[in-house]
Amino acid sequence: MSVAAEIKQDQNDSKKLTLEEIIQISGLSYGIADASYRLIDNETGDYTLLFETGRLARGIEVSFDQENILLRLSLPTSREEIHCFYETIRKICDRKETRQFLHEEGWKDLDDIPGLIENDIRASTGALEDLWEKVKEDEYKHFQVFGVCFPISLGKRELEEIANDLNQFADFMNRLQSMNVYYSAPKVYDVRGRLTGIYFTDANLPTVFPTEPYIVMNQVEGIEEWYVMLKDQRTIPYQDFIGFIRDMEYFDADHILFVLTEEEVQMLADHYAVEI
Repeated sequence: MSVAAEIKQDQNDSKKLTLEEIIQISGLSYGIADASYRLIDNETGDYTLLFETGRLARGIEVSFDQENILLRLSLPTSREEIHCFYETIRKICDRKETRQFLHEEGWKDLDDIPGLIENDIRASTGALEDLWEKVKEDEYKHFQVFGVCFPISLGKRELEEIANDLNQFADFMNRLQSMNVYYSAPKVYDVRGRLTGIYFTDANLPTVFPTEPYIVMNQVEGIEEWYVMLKDQRTIPYQDFIGFIRDMEYFDADHILFVLTEEEVQMLADHYAVEI
């Protein structure tokens, strides 16, 4: 679920804006998502994320359709990010000396922004309520939402904390994404004709790690084996690795958080390392 806006410009537009100029106008931080939807700070691409540091939620996606500027915001999100989305639209329109932009519902004027903000706030609240109903009734165990920094899984525990409140949703998203952690995601290799997923972690590295291995959005199917790689290329079968972890914290509905000591890494290597 998302809301999108388009600001028209053409090749001969004397006020045509580049991506770099849009970033500067917005006054926001920026980055791109890698293949596992983890943030790479201060890089730009075909789809660039704008976000407020210290208020990390979903991010505002910027792209171009030929010359036209496209802005997209995933819902549900925080009130602050909804306001930020439309403030970015306003800033771009002001620079281009236009009051018109194309919205989901058709052409809009800058004066329409307060009503659009209220609509998106209601839609975000409604989306949270819908997620809660589906999880509460065990229709789904959890939902994954894509934050600025990484995907976050919302289950009963998370949705009870959020309580269909956008302010609490904002606090929750910012709290998890502000943690100084490494969000481990697998890379997939063809190992002797078998698709193999490999995670990475190391000693003294606060690591967010899945309780069961998976590929986000099922981008790759048919993975037959899962491993965890430590430094100097030592690989541990996933089930042996996850069974070894004792000192861990809950992170979200799909992930735990842990920090391995040097001694624990050595024990893993000594007892479980295999050649692949």
